Amino acid sequence: MQGIALCSDCGVELVDTPPVSQEPGKPELTLVEVWRASHELEAQMVRGLLESHGIDCALKGEAVRLTHSIAVDGLAEVRILVRPEDVQRAKRILAFSDKDSKAESEPG
Repeated sequence: MQGIALCSDCGVELVDTPPVSQEPGKPELTLVEVWRASHELEAQMVRGLLESHGIDCALKGEAVRLTHSIAVDGLAEVRILVRPEDVQRAKRILAFSDKDSKAESEPG
C-alpha cells in the first residue's frame, strides 16, 4: 500500500514484492503427491511408514483443520508429498502396505 512502510501489527518493513526464497542456481523443489489421507492420523501413519523406509515427505492440506478444527466434507484430507525420485518406491511401499493390511482384515 502506498504511504505505509511498516506493518501495523509487527513493525516489519513492507516491500513491493516478496523476497525470492530460492537460492540462485538451485533448482526449485518439486514434490509429488503419492497418497491422500482422509484424516490426520492416517497421514501421520503413512508419513511414519515412508520415513521408516528413508523417504522424506511433506504433508499438505492441514491448515483448515488445524486452524478451524473442521473435519467434514474432505476438509480434513491431507496429501502426502515426496520428491520425484522417491515416487515409484513410495508407491510400491504404500501399495504393499495397503495390500497387506487388507489381507489382515479379511476373515480367514
